[in-house]
Amino acid sequence: MSKKKHPAARTGGTQRTPIIGSVIIKPPVRRVYDVGDWRAALRAADNGRVKQLYDLYDDAMIDGVLSDAVQKRIDAVTNSELTFQTAEGEEVPEITALMETTAWETLLSEIARVRIYGRAAVEFGFTPEFSVTPIPPKHINLDRKVILREDSDDDGFPYEGDGFLLVLGHRRDFGLLLKAVPYAIYKRGGFGDWSQWLELFGMPRRVGKYNTYDPESRRLLEEAFEKAGSAPYVIIPKEAEVDTQESSSGNGASYDEFRKANNEEILITILGQTMTTVQGDKGARSLGEVHKEVEEGKNRSDLRFVERVLNQKVLPILEARGYPVSGGRFIFPQAVEQLSVSDVVQLSSVLDIPQSYLHDKYAIPAPQDGEPLARSMTASPFGLPATDDGDSEIRNSDRTFLQRLKDFFVKAPHGGATAGSPRMLMNDGATMEDRLISGVAAGELQVFSPELFNHISGDLISAVRPAFRRNTANADTSYAYGLRDDAFVTALEMNLFHFSAGKTLAEIQALNGAFRESSSYTDFEKRAREICGTFNRTWQRTEYETAVLTAESASNYHRLMAKKKLFPFWKYVTAGDDRVRKEHRALDGVILGCDDPLWKKIYPPNGWKCRCRVAPLMRHEAAGVDPGEMRRRVSEYFGTAEWKAASAQGWDTNRSETAQVFTKDQQYIRKFPGKAAKSLLQLYPQDYGLESLNKMIAASVTPRPVYAGAADSWYDAHQILEDYMGRKVSLRRKVFNFHTTGAHSYRVPYLDCVTEALKDPDEVWLNNYSKGTGEFTNLNFIKFYDDSAVNVVCEIKEGRVYEVKTWFEICTGPRGGSRSKASRLKDPRWKYRRGLLIKKS
Repeated sequence: MSKKKHPAARTGGTQRTPIIGSVIIKPPVRRVYDVGDWRAALRAADNGRVKQLYDLYDDAMIDGVLSDAVQKRIDAVTNSELTFQTAEGEEVPEITALMETTAWETLLSEIARVRIYGRAAVEFGFTPEFSVTPIPPKHINLDRKVILREDSDDDGFPYEGDGFLLVLGHRRDFGLLLKAVPYAIYKRGGFGDWSQWLELFGMPRRVGKYNTYDPESRRLLEEAFEKAGSAPYVIIPKEAEVDTQESSSGNGASYDEFRKANNEEILITILGQTMTTVQGDKGARSLGEVHKEVEEGKNRSDLRFVERVLNQKVLPILEARGYPVSGGRFIFPQAVEQLSVSDVVQLSSVLDIPQSYLHDKYAIPAPQDGEPLARSMTASPFGLPATDDGDSEIRNSDRTFLQRLKDFFVKAPHGGATAGSPRMLMNDGATMEDRLISGVAAGELQVFSPELFNHISGDLISAVRPAFRRNTANADTSYAYGLRDDAFVTALEMNLFHFSAGKTLAEIQALNGAFRESSSYTDFEKRAREICGTFNRTWQRTEYETAVLTAESASNYHRLMAKKKLFPFWKYVTAGDDRVRKEHRALDGVILGCDDPLWKKIYPPNGWKCRCRVAPLMRHEAAGVDPGEMRRRVSEYFGTAEWKAASAQGWDTNRSETAQVFTKDQQYIRKFPGKAAKSLLQLYPQDYGLESLNKMIAASVTPRPVYAGAADSWYDAHQILEDYMGRKVSLRRKVFNFHTTGAHSYRVPYLDCVTEALKDPDEVWLNNYSKGTGEFTNLNFIKFYDDSAVNVVCEIKEGRVYEVKTWFEICTGPRGGSRSKASRLKDPRWKYRRGLLIKKS
């Protein structure tokens, strides 16, 4: 059969007749469907006949849960802000007006619907005004690339090259509804069975008794029951006895569980989770937040898809119609995270937030002159010091960030698991777990625990350090060159500090979530011990072993790289026992050149607790090896489910090059620079039980050394320095000259302080001093003297360079003229002593 001519062809090409006017749209077939119908429809769709399947979809969309879940995916697109910008970043008023039309919303909805139905098509109209008309999916034949006149036709109007049609989809992709519809069918049948069960067993049974000697009373009783409704009834003589035995003790709950199970499967298929639509049995708020993140991830994927379709498919159509879109792009701007009240409290300690913003945001009217306030404000808003005379910052700053946060909610009841239950009493034998549970219950641990952080990081650090001091069983021991890359080891440790901080935040968050959900202290304590056991024993054991194996493998890698000329080939070797994964066993014996890029993917470890290693080979030992066969084996490994799962978890990188034990995908809080750093930036000395800067100086009895010689003479003897771990720290000539000449020559007398602060610091802080945002890559070595405090800032670059960045005496007063509002990120008394405290004297 030849394809029908395009309607425009019948007009000689001078005027285009819309295709949609020639399409005969019939209502879907409405009948009782079962799963057998779904399978039959799928088989027909596989053969190119999709009418039956899409009729089934339309009928299934009557299900409220399914239709609501689909609409949530679509609403996430249509409710998101969309802009069109030229190459110069300017908006085009004509396109902005176009995007304000209902037709444009229809276009966005249909594009988003592709993920749900597997295909979508619209026809554009531009006269007399912009219009978008959807074409039903069952009229789209992706095999023949035509729009069907009738849904049962085999041929239709070709759409390729038609500048008025947008057709999206892929053959054999029938959308998410293909997976969700069976559960809607199951649920519909389950509701019917439940209704029948209720009719038979859910209604109360009526018993009527009549006088044996009065037959007329029996007739009247039957008549009355018939008119009184459909509930079952029994009529017996007064003298008779009826013994009713239950055939089952069931109450119909299984039907409800079946309904919920189907709803959950539908929601997981469409939204990826359940708790943003239906509340869990326990109403777990923290779990709901995780589910919300899953849904938002799918929404971001939808937005990226829609954005690409608009730029790749729709822009050419608009440009052909004369719209000024050349060189421009449609963009979904990244949504700004909404601030909660607690977020505002935290930010107020580092940002100057106008009161007018808070009044507008929370719809709180500004107080009139003399009007009584809801609470007294003895200090500046959010607990910051109102004055700053002498050591006044000590009196206010001694109160930790957590205490200041608590002050803001001073009128709010604590409630939760403490209601009616005594708190745990601490004694000398209390464990860290006891202190964590008690601290959370008392509201003292809401964000971070220094003790827990030290426990986690100390355990993991102890797993890494030995690998670089000795040969290990897992490293290749046939040779040893004593290589010790101090920059790499320090970078590994910084990665573990990041990981430990994120895990600490996650565990404290989980404990606080359990507290909010618990009905009593006993209930909370039980939950809390399970959480602590999972975090601090089960997971910590796996993480410790992974850290050991990663460090050993990295140490081996550095030795191998140092002898590439002697050993130009490497061989993949497994542990050789029955615990080896079968996928890793397939790699056993793979030989590749030491510079082969495949090592960036498969250099062990390749998963949690992976014990594989790499052995060096001389050139003659690799003679006769078929490189193509070796790469084929690796390629087969890349096709396994094990590799795909490992890759998704961040095991597709060579950690020996990236100086990472745990990648960002394995962090408890994945976006460390964002979510974790936001909280960790609020940690100051008082949160670790330390005194303020001025008090630390006052308590010191160490005299500050003053260097009086020539700067160059000092540098000649100190180009390489040592830190408190005995690790080498470089001081580049460029950095040294900048700090010792011209306007910065005043730092020359502090040169001997540099060596002392590195070798014997009183405190070492890990933070983001250099940029103020992003990763914590700066180490602040602080030394307290009897008249001052000196800070030496070092930086790790890409796990290869460990160097001094700057040194200076810390100012003991606020910088700038505004003494009462000095931001802690700018105030030198706070700026350097914040973040993660990794050493204290």
